[in-house]
Amino acid sequence: MKRLTVIFFLILPLNCYAIQLDLRTCIEMGKKYNPKIQADMYTELSKSEDAKYALLELLLPDIYITRSRQELSSVSASGSVDVEYLDQITDVTSFSISKNILAGFFEVPAYHRAKLEKKVAEYQRKLTVLRLVRDISVTFYNILKVDQDIKSLKDAILHLQVNLDYAKALFEKSLISSTAVLNARVDLEDVKQRLSIEKNKKIHYINLLKTLIGISHDETIILKHNQPKSYIFNKNFEECLNYAFKHRLELSILEFRKKIYEDEKKMWLGRILPTLDVGVSYNEYSRDYKELGRTFGGYYDRDFDISYWNAYISMRWELTSFPKNLVQVKRTKFDIKALEKQIEDTKNSIRNEVRSYFLSVKEALGRISTTKIALNAAQENYNRAEEKFRLLIGSISEVLDAQERLTRARANYNQAILDFQVSLANLKFAMGMEAEEGESL
Repeated sequence: MKRLTVIFFLILPLNCYAIQLDLRTCIEMGKKYNPKIQADMYTELSKSEDAKYALLELLLPDIYITRSRQELSSVSASGSVDVEYLDQITDVTSFSISKNILAGFFEVPAYHRAKLEKKVAEYQRKLTVLRLVRDISVTFYNILKVDQDIKSLKDAILHLQVNLDYAKALFEKSLISSTAVLNARVDLEDVKQRLSIEKNKKIHYINLLKTLIGISHDETIILKHNQPKSYIFNKNFEECLNYAFKHRLELSILEFRKKIYEDEKKMWLGRILPTLDVGVSYNEYSRDYKELGRTFGGYYDRDFDISYWNAYISMRWELTSFPKNLVQVKRTKFDIKALEKQIEDTKNSIRNEVRSYFLSVKEALGRISTTKIALNAAQENYNRAEEKFRLLIGSISEVLDAQERLTRARANYNQAILDFQVSLANLKFAMGMEAEEGESL
């Protein structure tokens, strides 16, 4: 028996282990483990390599080392034969450096474009972080809201169960009809059904939070939240909107994309120019004939080796590129116009988001004040009902009614607080604000 007891206590902590998380810890875990952020990070690294490649294309010349060997074997010949077609082995080694001196007209814009693409990837990663922080914050507070609803519904069930028992007792004494008992039972079952719905809602939010912060759904978590002593919101709508226009990453990304198309237009204009290559090469050339040369004076060795430098400049202009590149230039102009309209549309969407969440924050903040007053009144009413019951001048029904009002007032107060925090998290995202910024705006 003693051995069984030891095994029980060894297993129990493993089953009861739960991870305690506050909002800041959830955000840190999400930033570290969420695969979307990791994907954006690798995209940013990829764009960084593209920028390095574009820089090398701009700075480095074309450098070639060429090595060739050719063996020529004649099949038949008659008459006077050129020595170029006699049996021979030819070796050529060449080292050349060249650069299209007009390439800068499209390689410089290409490098600027690559740097802007890297910047877009960086801002896209930051935007993903902001969205993740918003989603984690809203989900975290929604779980707390559901917890408050569950607590209120459980208190309501206790109260309705007492009412049902009281109605049954009165019915047994023929003081009320069976309809009153049925009504009490229906009220109780209705609240139980709402409790079941809220519990399922909590499971959904908890699983969503686990996905956002990158932990297994098999883990058990407990949320910790310390409510601030006061809730302050001092900004006006214009301040929030101006901050959003200045810091929303979507606007910055669109502005970068507009500059990318402007650089692309310069690239196509640069490609209209001819190719003007300037270069120098060093060459080693050797030829080995299989037979000696023959003259009236005898035989001689026709083999030779030669080394030489070659400096050159060449121009090539593809005339058909002119109309093709002009079409691309025109296309980029339309792309720029489209982005300007997208920026305008995004500003309208941001304006609507900020206004909506700003009003939600203001409404919730006002509701905190009113529900706080109601909570204090309900607490005083409950204290009086309890004191009257203690002095035997009040009934248990009065105490239960006062307790129900107190529970409802406390739930309304907590709901107002959590609604304020959810709206504030959404407003921060709408303003493009980091999670740690503006804890109380």
